[in-house]
Amino acid sequence: MKKKLGLMLVIALLMISVCALASATTYYVTGNSVRVRLGPSTDSEIIGHYSRGERVEVQWISNGWACIYYGSYGDGYISSKYLSKSKPSSNPKPSSSTTTTSTDIYKNFVTVNYQVIVNPTNNYVNMRWAPTKSAQVVRIYYYGAPLTVIAENGTWCQVRDETTGTVGFMMKSLLLRIN
Repeated sequence: MKKKLGLMLVIALLMISVCALASATTYYVTGNSVRVRLGPSTDSEIIGHYSRGERVEVQWISNGWACIYYGSYGDGYISSKYLSKSKPSSNPKPSSSTTTTSTDIYKNFVTVNYQVIVNPTNNYVNMRWAPTKSAQVVRIYYYGAPLTVIAENGTWCQVRDETTGTVGFMMKSLLLRIN
C-alpha cells in the first residue's frame, strides 16, 4: 500500500511539473548580458547570463521577477524588466549615455585574425558595443573564454565569439593571445 501511494505521489508531481512547463510563455531578452539568479532578488547568487534576443520560457512573473527553468539549477530568476514578448532587434541603439562626442573612436583599427582568451588575471571582461568604456555592455566573458580578434588598435580589440556569433569590443590589455 505504501509503495502504491508513493508511486502515485511521484506520478502526481511529474504531472504537475509537465503542466507547469507546458504553461510556460515565450519571452525574449531585451537587455545585454542579463543575469540569471538562484532566487528572485539582486542579493541572490548569479548562476548564468542571457544575451539580447535570446528566447526564454517563463513559468510565471511576480514582483518584477520572472521564474524560468534553468537546466540543472531547476528554477532560475530574471528581472522581468529585461523581457519582452516580441524579439528585439539584434543591434541595440546606443543610449545617450553610450554615445560619444568623438566621431573617430573607430579610427586606426587594422584587420587581424588571431585567437585570444580572457586573461587569467581578470575574473571577467566586458564585451562592449563600441570601443569606449562608456559603451553599453553586450556580454560578459570569464577567464579562459576563447574569442577571435578581427580588428585592433593600440587599446581595443574587436572580437567575435565563434560559438554565438556575438561581436563587440574588449580592451586589448585584458586579453591573452594564444596563437
